[in-house]
Amino acid sequence: MEESSHLLFRTPAIRHIEREAQAALPPHTLMRRAARAAADLIAARWPRHAVDILCGPGNNGGDGLMLAALLHRAGRQVRVWSLPCDRRPSDAEQAWKELPPGLLQPGEPDANEPPRLAPRLIVDAMFGIGLSRPLPEQARRWSEWASLQPATVLALDTPSGLDSDTGTAQPGAFIAQHTLTFIADKPGLHTRAGKDHAGTVSVADLGLSDLIRQHAAHAGRLTRRTDCAALFRPRPHDTHKGSFGTLGLLGGAPGMTGAALLAARAALYGGAGKILVGMAAAPSSTPAYDPLHPELMLRDAEGLLDQAERLGVTVWVAGCGLGADECAARWLARLLAEAPTTVPLVLDADALALLAAIPELSRALAARSGPAILTPHPLEAARLLGASTEEIQADRIASARELAMRYRSWIVLKGAGSIVCGPDGSWSVNGSGNAGLATAGTGDVLAGMLGALLAQGMDIGEAARAGVWLHGAAADDLVARGTGPLGLTASEIAPAARALRNRG
Repeated sequence: MEESSHLLFRTPAIRHIEREAQAALPPHTLMRRAARAAADLIAARWPRHAVDILCGPGNNGGDGLMLAALLHRAGRQVRVWSLPCDRRPSDAEQAWKELPPGLLQPGEPDANEPPRLAPRLIVDAMFGIGLSRPLPEQARRWSEWASLQPATVLALDTPSGLDSDTGTAQPGAFIAQHTLTFIADKPGLHTRAGKDHAGTVSVADLGLSDLIRQHAAHAGRLTRRTDCAALFRPRPHDTHKGSFGTLGLLGGAPGMTGAALLAARAALYGGAGKILVGMAAAPSSTPAYDPLHPELMLRDAEGLLDQAERLGVTVWVAGCGLGADECAARWLARLLAEAPTTVPLVLDADALALLAAIPELSRALAARSGPAILTPHPLEAARLLGASTEEIQADRIASARELAMRYRSWIVLKGAGSIVCGPDGSWSVNGSGNAGLATAGTGDVLAGMLGALLAQGMDIGEAARAGVWLHGAAADDLVARGTGPLGLTASEIAPAARALRNRG
């Protein structure tokens, strides 16, 4: 990705940048810049709202106090509540000294207060990044109060109670409609519960853009449409089906032929030149053709492996309904041993279960020098690492990086804000997708889409990031057009992705 891509920093890197900036700037400069950025955002987006600001004991609360002073001087209606504190950081202490009299409210926000006529904005300035303990009981009460008000909630830096590194939400964490985050964006705002708690996210770099760029090597990326330009390049006229690769697919055991067909159809809609489907079902029960898409060439799994070299397979997708029996294990072992290292692999579903269950297969993949993408959901990732699902979800980025290093492969850790990680440790969070993808078969569709991009010659890292983004963007487009998220089906994703690329 280009350096101009949207950077994501975890807490240690943010703290390091913050310390370097504070050493070079006059005292309290960053807090004043944060308050000014919030005041400007409020003036632009909520110019007529009365503003209630909930402040915590630290520097996040200091941001809120300085914001209150700025809004008051601008003639806005402002009320402030603050959690009790015996001792504050120096920046927060300065903010208290500058708070105009009359803004601080006694007690707690009143849930029984009569509705105010003016529209209201509630600002969450209680706890920023780095909170690793549960929210105090008083903060949880204020969060519940805010959720019950007919008001918009703006979080400063991160919603209180949300881990800005992992997206884990503590009980009672604030739910914001918008988050203004400072210095740089954070991964926890875009993965796991972050997508539900942070709302839309904007970034105020506080004038530190040069310093941020100096630390870009330690950052991840948020994958957006602008990072996926390769998806939208027009095809030359002087091409033929061989120009766009030959994809071999292993899957479709008895009772699971639909998984293989979903993946194969997705590859077809994704632009692969030729698609050969090796069904794991017995040859006598393998369909002669796909009645919906007779363009797909169906045969049995063993036969496809036997003829792969003659047929010119240039990329493999394996695991979609492959099964977990002895035959499935033998076919996967053959694939890992026989596929040329120049041929990329996409391993999904049952192929991942086999890797986790049979150490010889894992060793064969790790020893293979060719490119591969693994697409586990959290339970599959847990099995691959010998961990629990809870451990995987506790730090999805760290889990994906460990998988990538262990299996020397690109990893797509699926979920809200899917994590894409390379063997070199680079990582990104996908910026597209919605709850409509939480339905059977969407993972098979993703595997087929990734295979199609690789068949067309896309670099493996670019294919992993762009394919995951396209998969989510297709679901977003369907929802925007009135299909889903409730009831969205996997079969609808690939045609929507095709339409997106052709419109682009």
